[in-house]
Amino acid sequence: MPDSTPIAEPTGVAVPWTPPALTEAQIAEIQALAAKADQLAEASLSANTRVAYGKAWRGWSEWCLGYGLDPTGLDQAAAADAHWLVLHLTALAETRSLSTILLRRAAVVSIRRRLKRPLHLDDAEFQAFLKGLRRRKGTRPTRKAALLEENLRAATLVLRPDGTGSRSAGAGEGALGDLRTLRDRSLLLTGFAGGFRRSELVAFDLRDATLSAEGLVLFVAGSKADQERRGEEVGIRAAPGSLICAVTALRAWLEARGDEPGALFCRLDRGGHRVRGSDGRLQPMDPATVARLVKRVIGRTGAEIETFSAHSLRAGMMTAADRKGISLEDAMRHGRWKSVSSARIYRRHSSLWQGNFTEALLRDE
Repeated sequence: MPDSTPIAEPTGVAVPWTPPALTEAQIAEIQALAAKADQLAEASLSANTRVAYGKAWRGWSEWCLGYGLDPTGLDQAAAADAHWLVLHLTALAETRSLSTILLRRAAVVSIRRRLKRPLHLDDAEFQAFLKGLRRRKGTRPTRKAALLEENLRAATLVLRPDGTGSRSAGAGEGALGDLRTLRDRSLLLTGFAGGFRRSELVAFDLRDATLSAEGLVLFVAGSKADQERRGEEVGIRAAPGSLICAVTALRAWLEARGDEPGALFCRLDRGGHRVRGSDGRLQPMDPATVARLVKRVIGRTGAEIETFSAHSLRAGMMTAADRKGISLEDAMRHGRWKSVSSARIYRRHSSLWQGNFTEALLRDE
């Protein structure tokens, strides 16, 4: 349990001094570097990681400039060194999580290395800092709830393909309301059945989907676990007659969507019309829209929306597989997990009851 133990102060840190003032030209150059920081991250990192690194670097830059320091280390007379990074992270610790602190450290260290001005961190010093931070904040991760079959069945009742299930549908809007409803229902069921990340769902192109007698095959061109973009096929079997059959839902969506080239789950404007780019192709949804969609639909079923996110679809697939006795190996292969330890995290509450003997322990004989 977190306690009030103070975070360990970095040893040997001098009292903040007043460095030589930076010129306006130097400040402008530093700020320009900060604005382009996400481009300095390694190309092998995912797009989301590059964005996170860019944000972390800009925060570090603004903090350093507030003390008259050069965050890049290019100006040796006013360079921010490793001790200043620890002080920056200490300041962040008041309001940020442990995972954010670690990401900020990784971002600054990585970008300074690419600028050929590495920070020479004392690992022992930093580990002492982390130990104090863990004692202060605790290390229990915050995870969103898994979205399960019962949630999806409830969602199908509020996503009826007659216009009444769409928030935007109204008088005279039946066809447009149907379009949004069919897309949203198909996206949710496909995301659950395939254990897809939201970035993968919005990246699917029409040509990535192939329907057959057995079901649906989706080609994942690249993902968090496939940074080299080798690509991988994921199969989803049809479950005729089931309210949550992803294949049935996708067939209905494709019939309404049409065969125009572009995103499989295309973006719709406020009026429910398909959005096309300058090249005429249907445009993809924003990943944040998937998260809002999950919360909106789940909220309409009466569930607590704050416990769910877009990642609840992926967590739900793994949890549901565990409840139905699917082996961890088969579930990992389907969901494209590479690490057993990471996959086990997703075997949420169902694993608590497998082999649980407490009922026998407490039952009256």
